[in-house]
Amino acid sequence: METEKLKDVADFATKIETAQQFNILKPHRYGKDSFSAELQFGGYNHLVLSIMDILKVCIVALDAQEDLAPQFHSASNISSVLDIALQLMPMEESQVLDDCFQLHLKLKKLNEVNSQ
Repeated sequence: METEKLKDVADFATKIETAQQFNILKPHRYGKDSFSAELQFGGYNHLVLSIMDILKVCIVALDAQEDLAPQFHSASNISSVLDIALQLMPMEESQVLDDCFQLHLKLKKLNEVNSQ
């Protein structure tokens, strides 16, 4: 009986070792015990709309907690979701958006000066 269990464990370990199914989590470049998963978006607009949806769901969840019994409050879950939204925010790209806006204002002003 023990020999059969050990064989089953060994077979399972071999399957785990050679498994092709563990594809979602990739080792994170900054952490030894940290992993990352890729999300795909159709562009920055889709990304921002997705972040807005996450925030809206959290707002609704927080509002709903007022009507729930204390044992059903899930602030830690909402906090985790908000952390994901924060990580998704395209902070570096927002500087490019500011630069585009400044260029827009400059070009608009030049156009007004040239049309006078």
